[in-house]
Amino acid sequence: MEYVIVLISLGFLYLFLKPTAGKKTVGKTKAQKQEEIFEEYKQIMDKELTRFVDDKPLFKQRKTALLKRFASELNRNVFFNVEDTKKLIQRLINGK
Repeated sequence: MEYVIVLISLGFLYLFLKPTAGKKTVGKTKAQKQEEIFEEYKQIMDKELTRFVDDKPLFKQRKTALLKRFASELNRNVFFNVEDTKKLIQRLINGK
């Protein structure tokens, strides 16, 4: 009788674990993650710089500070090498 209970328990355990054991989560590609980070930085820049549209020197100063901060963060990011960082910062400078 004990063997039957153990076998039934193992059967249920197998049924619950079987569907999830073989599935692997698919992460984002490097390009997708880079684009996502670009969009985040673009939104931050737009939000931060709208306050300084009328004051050009302050606008330029704040934009430079944001770009330096972004470059520093990207240098520590595993999705970006030096060239990728330069390209993204250039895209942010150009606003594209």
